[in-house]
Order: sequence, then C-alpha cells, then structure tokens
Amino acid sequence: MALLTFPVCSVGYLAEHGPRETLRFWVHSCFHHALNISSSSGELLTLLGPRYQNLPTAIRLLTPPGWDWRHQVHSQQPITLENNELRGALWRANLDRAPCWRPETGRLDRGCSPEALLAAYPALASQLSQYCLQREVRSSLQLLPTWSSGGRVPSLNPGDSTAALESSVSELIGYGAGLTPDGDDYLLGYLALLWSWQHLDAISAHLKLLRPVIKHQLHRTTSISRHYLGLALQGHYSQPIDHLSTVLIRGRPPLDIKRAAIDVMQFGSSSGADCLAGFLHGIRTLGKVTQEEMS
Repeated sequence: MALLTFPVCSVGYLAEHGPRETLRFWVHSCFHHALNISSSSGELLTLLGPRYQNLPTAIRLLTPPGWDWRHQVHSQQPITLENNELRGALWRANLDRAPCWRPETGRLDRGCSPEALLAAYPALASQLSQYCLQREVRSSLQLLPTWSSGGRVPSLNPGDSTAALESSVSELIGYGAGLTPDGDDYLLGYLALLWSWQHLDAISAHLKLLRPVIKHQLHRTTSISRHYLGLALQGHYSQPIDHLSTVLIRGRPPLDIKRAAIDVMQFGSSSGADCLAGFLHGIRTLGKVTQEEMS
C-alpha cells in the first residue's frame, strides 16, 4: 500500500535535524489533531495539524480532512526520521524544504521601558476574566488576585528567598489535572513574561533563584509538562506566547494585543488561561520591581 505523503507546513527551530541524522521514535501520546513522539534519548517531538500555531519542538503537517491520530497509530509503532524524512506505518513527510519557525523576541536592550506592558495589564486581566466566564474555564488556581474562586493562590514575588520560592513552586508544580497541570502552565507564563526583562537586575536576581528551584522539582509533574517547562527555563516558548510578548514590547495597538492574548488562551481547555494568568503575574512582578527602582 502506498504511503500517504503529508506536506509540511513548518518545523519548529528546535525540531530541525541534519539531513544525515537517523532517529527512531515511539508514540508517547496521541490526540485527534496532535501526536507526541519520543526517542530513546528522551527527545520529544510533537506532530500538529495546520490549525495549531508553532511550538519550538513541533512539526506542523497538512493532514487530510478527517485525519485522527488516535485511529492511525499505537504505542508500539515506531516512527523513523532518516534522510530528513519522517515516516510512519501509513504516512511520510519530507522535511527538506519545510519553512522553519523561529521566535520574534529575545532579550531586550537596557533602554526598553516596561510602561507598555504595565499599561496593557488592566485590559488583559479583563480579557482573561471574560474569556474564562464565556468559555466556562475551570482552573485549580485563583487566576487573578481580585478573584475569589476558591482555587489555590499562587505566590511568587521578586526578592523572595530560595526557601520561599521552593515553597511557592511546590504549591504549583504538578498541581491540577491534565497532561500539563494548571500550576505548570501558570509557571510557564510567569517565566515567559520575565524572560525578556533579565537586563533589570532585580528580575535577573529573581530568575537566578527561581529557575533552579523549578528545575529541581520537575520530577513532580508529567513528562509533557517537564518537557515544556524545561524549554521555558531555557527561554523557549510557543508562537502564541512569543507573539504576545512581541506585540506588548513593541507597543502595538490594543486590537493586536487582544488577538494575541486570545491565541494564547485558546490552547487546551484551561492551559492557555492558566498561562496568561501566569504571564499577568509576571507583569505585576515587573511593576513591583519598577516601583522599587523609582522609590
């Protein structure tokens, strides 16, 4: 039987492989429009349909209408990468000429001001509230300080000691349901906001303590969350998160910011909302640091 050939929409910049590289993967987990595969060395790749935005370690494939990964693969089925061609039992995808997605943002110059982010905070917080209400999003966390949802309240503050951060992270990491628990998504959003502001001494010092604390507790969560939090600790984030950071930093119009925030929140049932809530916590942290520097 002839193999189905999937056109490749894009390859994440951490999913690129050399043309001579040969790897064998096995199915880690599968969903309707997404397939996670892992190698014996621990590398994790995600195969996504075109409806999804880019991830650093994802390959987006143009699968045919009605394609459902849950009906096409099983856990013992190997998937190989050889001569830059990804091949399953029924399909193949050549990565030779696939466009590579790369993030827009990086570390900022010391002259960049956080004022645009602080000014956007009220609108983003309101948007998160409306989205959760309209979509009936359920999180195990209290996503904003003004809410009284009964969820666990995240506590992360600039200037916290290592012991305080260890306690705060232990309350979050692995907490909640799903492949990426609520607390992990919140931490990821928090790291994403602060990553670009490490030129500020207080933020740099905060992350210098926080990152090893998170790293040492990664064993307490799911393998998927370990993967994405591990990437976040190195400054690697999804396209929606990266784009939201970009439009805020560059002072784009409110409509652009609103669309970027929606793209973040639409990921998963609650993962995106959790992530944006952590991102907003990061803005509050940035505001505290800014106020302390001015006083």
